[in-house]
Amino acid sequence: MRKFKDIKYLPLRPKGSTFDKRVTMMDWFLFAFMLVYGLIIIYPFYNAFLISISPNNVFNEFLLYPKHVTWHNYNIVFHKATLWGGLRVTLVLLFVGTAYQLFFTVITGYALSRNKWLGKNFVMNMILVTMFFGGGLIPYMQLISKLGLYDNFLVMIIPGAIDTYNMLLMRNYFASLPPDLEESAKIDGANDVQIFFKVYLPMSLPMLATIGLFFAVGNWNSWYNAMLFIKKEEYYPLQYVLQQLIQETASNVDGMAQKDAVSEGFKMASVFFTIVPMMCFYPFLQRFFVKGLVVGAIKG
Repeated sequence: MRKFKDIKYLPLRPKGSTFDKRVTMMDWFLFAFMLVYGLIIIYPFYNAFLISISPNNVFNEFLLYPKHVTWHNYNIVFHKATLWGGLRVTLVLLFVGTAYQLFFTVITGYALSRNKWLGKNFVMNMILVTMFFGGGLIPYMQLISKLGLYDNFLVMIIPGAIDTYNMLLMRNYFASLPPDLEESAKIDGANDVQIFFKVYLPMSLPMLATIGLFFAVGNWNSWYNAMLFIKKEEYYPLQYVLQQLIQETASNVDGMAQKDAVSEGFKMASVFFTIVPMMCFYPFLQRFFVKGLVVGAIKG
């Protein structure tokens, strides 16, 4: 029987591995720099949250921790009917608008990535022109009016069917895929529609997640078209409702004492009411976002 002392054990840290590399002063400097940089980015959100939960007399202080905690401002927010109405409108924009924009952007990018067809260069140039030139606000308002979209909920969805930048990302991605995939599918008897939905679309999930996130964030933050073309309050999206609440005088906030302080705390609570849902949603798509953006921008 072999004795334990005769058994040779492998070292826990193999020679030449990354574990043998010592931490240099530059590593500590970069770590400290990134730590400070991260704190600088996070602190405004942290301070805004502290203002939203602090009593009225400390709303304008440089806060590091809450001296006293009150949830009264959030109580006002959660009982504000206009915010909940704006949230419903924004959720419709988020799901319906994102699906609508994603559909037209993807099929346009796929069509422009295929082999030459009659009018392809003309269509591509016409789309690219919109990245650099616009008709102006007055002609745009007249166009919306002529189409019957003024004071119509669809004005926040229909005009944004295709985003040129995102379409170019999809076009580059589809063009980077091997053409042998399409030839093999045609040999198996698949038509163009089947090739798109059964071959190319399943392979483009990272890119779909990337531009889908772009569209989702844009629709969540949508307010400009509502400001220009919407007069009915029931069609106001969440961000436009928030803008109006911030611009309101403090006297409209439940008639409380120290109106400026109450208004500031209420504003910060309203801001968190609007940003927290998207902040919770983003981490689930972050890995697809990075991968898809790199692939779509570099390849092709």
